[in-house]
Amino acid sequence: MNDRDREQSAPDDQARLVSLLEAAHTDLLTAEQIIAACAEGGFISWGLAESEASEAVRALKYAPSLPPSVDARTPAIPPDDLKILHRLATSATQRLITAAALATDSDDRLACLQAALHAGRLSDALL
Repeated sequence: MNDRDREQSAPDDQARLVSLLEAAHTDLLTAEQIIAACAEGGFISWGLAESEASEAVRALKYAPSLPPSVDARTPAIPPDDLKILHRLATSATQRLITAAALATDSDDRLACLQAALHAGRLSDALL
């Protein structure tokens, strides 16, 4: 790949990075809200999952490429189902790892990897 090809692919990579960050943020926020709603019933077993979901969302907010507008969005909460929560956590983890590989900014990369760590722990906590 020559310099011109790299310059042309850079905007595409940045757009893909932003798309991955937004999708992962939505997945994690949805999981966090579902878990918080379930935890209101007093089930202490949700504590670890709720903490990891919150930490993943918090870590991702340090990614400079994550648009500020994602905080204003409220995702629709699907029915309470562990399979859905596990799928959200796994999807977010995969997206964040891909985003980290695409990121050229070290702060983006660090935020993605930290969020992926917590999303992975969330996924494990749901098993």
